[in-house]
Amino acid sequence: MDEQLPARFESVERANALWTESLRGRRISVRRDRFIAPGARLFAMGSCFAVELRIRLRALGYDVHPKYLELAFDPETQSPGRLPRRDNINHYDTGSIRQELDRALDGRRYERSDFWKLERHPILAKRRWREAWQDPYRRDIYASSLDALAELSDRIGRCIDDGLARAEVVILTLGVNESWRNRANGLQVCMGPASEEDEIRDRVDFHAPTFEENRANLRHVLDRFKERWPRKRVVLTVSPVAHARTWTGEDVVVANRHSKSVLRAVAGELCRERPELVYWPSFEFATAEDVFKEDGRHVRDEAVDRIVGAFLAAHGTGGGAARS
Repeated sequence: MDEQLPARFESVERANALWTESLRGRRISVRRDRFIAPGARLFAMGSCFAVELRIRLRALGYDVHPKYLELAFDPETQSPGRLPRRDNINHYDTGSIRQELDRALDGRRYERSDFWKLERHPILAKRRWREAWQDPYRRDIYASSLDALAELSDRIGRCIDDGLARAEVVILTLGVNESWRNRANGLQVCMGPASEEDEIRDRVDFHAPTFEENRANLRHVLDRFKERWPRKRVVLTVSPVAHARTWTGEDVVVANRHSKSVLRAVAGELCRERPELVYWPSFEFATAEDVFKEDGRHVRDEAVDRIVGAFLAAHGTGGGAARS
């Protein structure tokens, strides 16, 4: 029966307009636009789904940036996320993406006064440090001294700057519509508190951006890209990974659907405004069937492989009219 068929992408010259041809929403047609050469330089930033894209694209021989896995650091005094096992330096919301890319385009770095000294964080016991400092503008970046943190933060910044400048294609993965701001300086914080009792709870303010705010953030980034690099292609996609929790006061399922809907609507409007943009339907594919791991949030490895394979079939110059 149709409802038992797995979801699939089809790379076509013209997108299918008829629901009756969609196999109950499981056949997703994407128009061919071949602009990614074999081994091309690709830059992927955004939510944790961007990490999955980097892993697959790197394995397929593409020159993937930022090259976080090549980042030099002192494991005794510096703790950059899960490196070197996993390059999970993420930017989940459009405000964080805009802030990081503005920093890169302006050639700036985060200042020492922007960092936090932690008093009760689990990293102290885990690493047996006498003190701990955090760069709150990327995910889980810690060090045992302010000097060590400033050095690590600068290296991450240079890694992002270099990758963005070199890349021929930029992939922005939009993750969540809940964000946090540092009360002391107004900067976007990558991740908010884990609970009401979290040490950073009193340092940040919660904010759920509107459609207009998200659109303004991405328009700003796209305008700056066009001014600096008019030939650089940009791909927008919405991460299918659900919120781990919500701070809106709503049920997490309701809040997650609202979040993804806002980001999807923003991406859609921008792609209609700017024909040079490409939207890739990762979210639509993942929600056409149950492709999630046991946690119900993260996408299974084989499904990510299918998403990336179909993306390259539609947009890679070495791909054919493959379907996935």
